[in-house]
Amino acid sequence: MRVTPIRFVRNIELANKFYSTLGLNENAAATSGTWADLHGNGGQLGLHIAQAGTTHSDAGAVALHFSTDERLELTAERLRAAGYAPSDIMDETFGRFITVNDPDGYRIQVNEMDADHQNLSYEIRESAALK
Repeated sequence: MRVTPIRFVRNIELANKFYSTLGLNENAAATSGTWADLHGNGGQLGLHIAQAGTTHSDAGAVALHFSTDERLELTAERLRAAGYAPSDIMDETFGRFITVNDPDGYRIQVNEMDADHQNLSYEIRESAALK
């Protein structure tokens, strides 16, 4: 399982420029007006626009997202068996995911790794989702 911190920002372009200057490399195919995917030698950082739709409202907030190769049905069942309440599996342009609250009530997201989705540009994934 891989963890990805997501920084919620006011301006994707400006934040992307800052973190790129800091030394992270942008995955341009995954970047849109609301999202940027940046990688470094030791990990990755997601940038997501704040105050858009149902995202976090505070710029500067950080959320933890996990990516797994395991089928989400197995992950969700394990969480339920331990007494947690994962959401239904949701399908987005980037793939499938669940959310669940940790013991302190913070919501985390678990994404199912989908190599087919990861190798497509944002525009292609968004176009396919709208059909």
